[in-house]
Amino acid sequence: MDVRQLEFFIAVAEEGTFTRAAERSFVSQPGLSASIRSLERELGTQLFTRGRHGASLTSPGAGFRPRAERILEQVRDAQRAVLGDEPGRAELRIGAEQCLGGAVDIVDLLTSFAGEHPTADLEFVQDVSSRLAPMLDEGRLDVALIAAPAGSVPVNNSLLLRREPFVALSHDEVPYTSLADLQDVRTVDFGDTWEARRVLDTALTTAGVTRRTIVEANDVHMLVDLVTRGFGIAVVPESIAAKQAAQHLVHTPLSDAPEWEVHLATCSDPSPSARAFARMFVPQAEIVCFRGDLAVHL
Repeated sequence: MDVRQLEFFIAVAEEGTFTRAAERSFVSQPGLSASIRSLERELGTQLFTRGRHGASLTSPGAGFRPRAERILEQVRDAQRAVLGDEPGRAELRIGAEQCLGGAVDIVDLLTSFAGEHPTADLEFVQDVSSRLAPMLDEGRLDVALIAAPAGSVPVNNSLLLRREPFVALSHDEVPYTSLADLQDVRTVDFGDTWEARRVLDTALTTAGVTRRTIVEANDVHMLVDLVTRGFGIAVVPESIAAKQAAQHLVHTPLSDAPEWEVHLATCSDPSPSARAFARMFVPQAEIVCFRGDLAVHL
């Protein structure tokens, strides 16, 4: 039994599928599955029930989970104790919504932070906001860039970085001026776990609007390509529409378009490195609004 096997086990338990667990762990699915099978052989019991709709813990698996979590936490404590003896050495676990458009330049932020803190060990997770927020609450992330409907408070410790409306993207001029004009219009959308899709779905439901066809794209470039070829329109946050790949498309504002917000959020007890990362955002914030006690930490 090794630490990596335990990390894979927890990933499957939390994600509910081997596919998502492999993506989260940055490993191939066959490799992760083989590691879990090896762990099960060593323990002499089956940890998961596999099915078409995912993986669920067996009774022995459920009993093993809290023990595996304690072992991993002890390993992390040991790592922190050792790294704490090395001047300037730190660990920072960062998460980000899988597409924030131009609202935040993730690559630039990671590169800048690494340049200013060359001895820091950085871990980056890209996922949907609905999974990142619990990871902050559970202490598995130090900071995260998450999206949420305008006016909501996604987590206690958060700094509002940007609020922006959604716009309609099309390959030529369209006569739409409001959400009601989208009734029975063919659309191209992000997957239903993406925060942008969730915000749009809520707004359309409230407006009583039904799409004629929904095609889901889990990649911004595919969504843009479909709109470019006239397959349908897309309604996306302004900063996503402003990405270079979509600049050739027609951007149409809608009078009652929903808005979303991009937040910087921290865990309840941010480390010095997490506070240093958070301070990078204050000069950039277009709309500065402190919630919880993040202002104190900054």
